[in-house]
Amino acid sequence: MDIPTLKTPYSSINNLLYMSYLPKVINAAADINLFETLSGNSLTLESVVEKLDTKKPVTEALLNVLTEIGLISEENGQYGLTGLSEEYLVKKSEANQLHEINRFSGSNGPFDFLPQALKGEMPKFDGKMWSSKEMALGMEQGMKAGGLQSVISFVKCIPDFYSCTKMCDFAGNIGYFSYAFLQENHNLSAHVYDLPVVCQNARELKQNERDFNRITYHDFDIKKDNSFGEGYDFFFISHFLYEYAANGSMEEFLKKVNTSMKPGGIIVSNHICDKAIDKEGSLTLSLVELQTRILGYPTHKLPETTLKEMLTQAGFGDFHVKQPDGSYAFPTLLLSAKKIKEVE
Repeated sequence: MDIPTLKTPYSSINNLLYMSYLPKVINAAADINLFETLSGNSLTLESVVEKLDTKKPVTEALLNVLTEIGLISEENGQYGLTGLSEEYLVKKSEANQLHEINRFSGSNGPFDFLPQALKGEMPKFDGKMWSSKEMALGMEQGMKAGGLQSVISFVKCIPDFYSCTKMCDFAGNIGYFSYAFLQENHNLSAHVYDLPVVCQNARELKQNERDFNRITYHDFDIKKDNSFGEGYDFFFISHFLYEYAANGSMEEFLKKVNTSMKPGGIIVSNHICDKAIDKEGSLTLSLVELQTRILGYPTHKLPETTLKEMLTQAGFGDFHVKQPDGSYAFPTLLLSAKKIKEVE
């Protein structure tokens, strides 16, 4: 697999693309009378939810986006309108520009159903949305815009990586990260675990890829299967742990990871976190979170403190971290740890 050398950060374009969703978000807030409700008031999240009869997780994410762009103020858990919103986004204002703003909302994107999601008409998240060949190839291509390069640069700085011989790429899709690791470590073999349809796509799409014979694809359904091999000295998890952190089951899962690894083995996590390096990145992060909750998924960010705490309880230590630096589309935290003890 060819991994390009990048000279500029794709995050600059990605932030612009996400900003294009803002008119749809603003108009959804107007449609549910959020600005009218907050006009002249200072309300808690719970009070906003009660007055609007909306769902708390989506409402919270919406308020965060509007706070990021200066339309809502938040202080000590109390939300109110800024002067900008009072003047131009409240219907009773003589200067309101809601009609003009509505002209900019002609999109067919993830925020089209925001008003319905706020009222609780949210779909049940379906992980199979990632299972098409087109989606897999699109995700691989997207990772070439900084994601692969950032991960490889981080892993190459782990001295023990080059002595590893067996890795697990958990929920690894068609294995694009595995192929990148194999190019760096010629003694490594990879085991990719994902849904049966994803693994079948991988076998078809990657059969002519260099190092295909060094990767084994394992059909796996996390809801039904418990075992994902053993004897790993390198375990890689990318953009998978968000729901586990939200529902409280991450420690249990990481203990299973511990059991599958050799003593001293390395685990590497690659997840969007709750930090951004600038205001543009912070806005994108808040929009991603709102988009995620609209789709029926609990969250798409994993705080560093939560990850370290769960890894520690699961028998890992000796942490090394790379904070987001803007080199990838989203604020992503890279973390490595070693298995320092067995767990029950």
